[in-house]
Amino acid sequence: MNDLPNPPSVWQQLKKRDITCDEAIQLLVDSEGMVKLERLDPEVSFRFWREFPDRNGFPPLIPLLLWRNCYYLGSPVPIGSEVIRKIGDRTFTDIKIISISDKSYRTWFHSQNFDHTRISAAPLINPLTGEVEQENISEVTELYLSKAVGQISRIKTIISGALRNRASDIHLEPMAEGLRVRYRIDGVLRDITTLSVDISRRVIVALKVMSNMDIAESRCPQDGRIGEHYATTDAEQLGMDMRVSTLPCVCGEKAVIRLLPRQNPFSAVEDLGFTPTSLEIYKSWLEQPQGMIILTGPTGSGKTSTLYTSLQAVATEQVNVVTVEDPVEYILPGITQTQVHERAGMTFAAGLRAILRQDPDIIMVGEIRDQETAETAVRAALTGHLVFTTLHTNDAVGAIPRLKDIGPDPGLISDALLGIVAQRLVRRVCPHCAQPYTPTLEDFNRLGISPQTTSTEGWQRGAGCSKCFHSGYLGREAIIELLDVDDRIRELIYDGTLTQLHRYLRESDFTSFLKAAIAKVTAGATTVEEVLRVLPRNSFHHRTPKSVPPTPLKRLQVQ
Repeated sequence: MNDLPNPPSVWQQLKKRDITCDEAIQLLVDSEGMVKLERLDPEVSFRFWREFPDRNGFPPLIPLLLWRNCYYLGSPVPIGSEVIRKIGDRTFTDIKIISISDKSYRTWFHSQNFDHTRISAAPLINPLTGEVEQENISEVTELYLSKAVGQISRIKTIISGALRNRASDIHLEPMAEGLRVRYRIDGVLRDITTLSVDISRRVIVALKVMSNMDIAESRCPQDGRIGEHYATTDAEQLGMDMRVSTLPCVCGEKAVIRLLPRQNPFSAVEDLGFTPTSLEIYKSWLEQPQGMIILTGPTGSGKTSTLYTSLQAVATEQVNVVTVEDPVEYILPGITQTQVHERAGMTFAAGLRAILRQDPDIIMVGEIRDQETAETAVRAALTGHLVFTTLHTNDAVGAIPRLKDIGPDPGLISDALLGIVAQRLVRRVCPHCAQPYTPTLEDFNRLGISPQTTSTEGWQRGAGCSKCFHSGYLGREAIIELLDVDDRIRELIYDGTLTQLHRYLRESDFTSFLKAAIAKVTAGATTVEEVLRVLPRNSFHHRTPKSVPPTPLKRLQVQ
């Protein structure tokens, strides 16, 4: 028995005037909004989309018909008049929107042969509600990888998924069964997919080509960069830099891609996660004409965001702000930024010496690594400059012996320091599945607070939902330890011991990690488990007052 031939497209019937336009729409879209996809004509779709070759950030639309200088477009969401006008201006036609079902749009979308070599940073949009929804990363990534042609297309597909899902890093790890792909989302690595063994090596080679690395050298680690622009939901271009690092390992070469948006996502110091008391102190440092502010914390703790936001706060037209960084991660308006290039002799110390000859008011040194840089930075802070810099220490107090160990005279350090900020990023309780939580006695004991004198009304935790990958957490915010250098601390830096300093801080109103963590937990921003996971263990050796009332917090907005 022969198969019946496919019926003619509705558009062809309409052009022959076998049916009217109203009848054509009824044949294409039923009363429930389901589109008969097999009756669509590919010519209509081709004509429409050739006017919009970059579909990234485009509203959900299916070209249904073109009749008498009017496009009839199906959409599962309301389309605003401004968008309709822009589409009409581009196509030189009238535009009419026909309501269709979400299911039809999704089926049509996944059937299209889109150009997957283009990367979209736009998150997935629910066609029914218009809200950002959490995609199943593994399923969507594998779907697009199945349509990708070539290794560069596969890499861009992987990067596309990372951008849509707020990942900060991509790990490509060669294993016996293939190339494992993992995203770091909210500070935690998540398995995404595994590429087959036969293409694993070719994918890494293609990534090295994109990063301008030596593809013939696989025995030594290499570093490279990729700089591109990606479309967002509003069709604007997002500038991105990607730092790429390769490392030889047993099964081949592992590659890690760090995703760095060129624009600082924070607009004000108030958005960084300081408690009200800490924020007041920190702002007072920014108003000083000279001195040194040190930020400490491990990689990925938000130091760069705090630094850049602080620089933006002080970079008025009356001052000259200059930075030396390795690398320059965000481009800041109104600020002169220089980058370290050690092979060319442009070290932190050399860059800082050159900056001091540029009549600066405010200086940012990306990191203090050696004695020369430390001494130059300290002396700059003593001679009329406000200096920002970073160190790698576990907490704020640890920055003092670390700085003294590098080499500057303790007397100079004590005079130069305004204060030290240490920070960590903890995951926030997911707002979509947050539930009230009654803390246990063990929770109180872990934080060193009394259940009799501590409010439990604000505590909460996430039950787990699709938007947070069933983890109960969505996004991150900072827990900040702040050491305000007063006269007594200056004395202890000069001729005291670390033990004496710790004793003084326990007796004073020191904003420790533990104190800040208690405020976050009791306000429902995060959980005890998350605090214990992120904060250094020695933070819990210094007890704070037994009761801490809930404190209204400024949340860190992580994009």
